[in-house]
Amino acid sequence: MKSNTKRILLFISLALTGLACGESNNNPSGSQMQTALPVRTIRNLQADTANTGRFTFFSLRDSAIVPNSDSATARWDIAFRATTIIINGGPIRFGQGGAVVLTGTDFNTLETLPETGWRVDSSATSLAIPVGSGRAWYNYNQQTNVISPIPGVVLGIRTADGRYAKLQILSYYLNAPANPDGFADRARVYTFRYVFQPNGSRTVK
Repeated sequence: MKSNTKRILLFISLALTGLACGESNNNPSGSQMQTALPVRTIRNLQADTANTGRFTFFSLRDSAIVPNSDSATARWDIAFRATTIIINGGPIRFGQGGAVVLTGTDFNTLETLPETGWRVDSSATSLAIPVGSGRAWYNYNQQTNVISPIPGVVLGIRTADGRYAKLQILSYYLNAPANPDGFADRARVYTFRYVFQPNGSRTVK
């Protein structure tokens, strides 16, 4: 009787061991699993609404506004003043930043930023993200006075410390109205979304 009990217990032990091994083989370890990078949405970021000529500086890593007193440092990645967007890189800046304007691109499915085509801010009038209607991220309608983000435009951003992000501007008006009134709605207020890659690769999904 005791012998049979021992055999049964041994059989159960071997069965459980085999099941555990099977589960281990079928499920990858935590180090092998890839987690999707979070999409961060920034709402109502003011970009010189008082018309003072000052930029609003922003850190993509920290998802936070950087004080103007730190403008001459590598603590910010991107800055906004009206429709002008600057990047913290190039001979007139303080970081390693750059940008590439991607057209006809789906933000959600974009997985890897390109290796080539990157630009830097080389002067006050020669920017990585060109200024002007139809030149980069927006169109301006003179009749309605509305500035609209161009569909399918995604900005590839190289940050001040050499990391990467994809960014899409969603609105230029307070509270991101679906159909902004160019004469009544408050402008120079950005809503945008982005994905930041902290590991230094150009993978942004």
